[in-house]
Amino acid sequence: MAKEWAKSFYKSRAWRQLRAEILRRDMFTCEECGARATEVHHEIELTPGNIDDPAIALNPKLLHSLCHDCHTAITQGNSDCAEGYFFNADGQLTPRGG
Repeated sequence: MAKEWAKSFYKSRAWRQLRAEILRRDMFTCEECGARATEVHHEIELTPGNIDDPAIALNPKLLHSLCHDCHTAITQGNSDCAEGYFFNADGQLTPRGG
């Protein structure tokens, strides 16, 4: 659930449109496990200090499609991958944004 200071961003038209675009770009496939993606993850964690910076908050290169379980694991620090990497469709560890 979004933090109080981030709720207006996540309700914004710009975010909703970009989120849909990212899910389509990634063919609704989780970058971590290959399951159906339902969430879009910010590679750089949003904070009150950077949420209004479109180069961070709305940068497609910094957004990743994930399933709910993988998104939860990453945001809680329980991912199997080192930060900045994901398993590609062939099961190979791959740097993000490459």
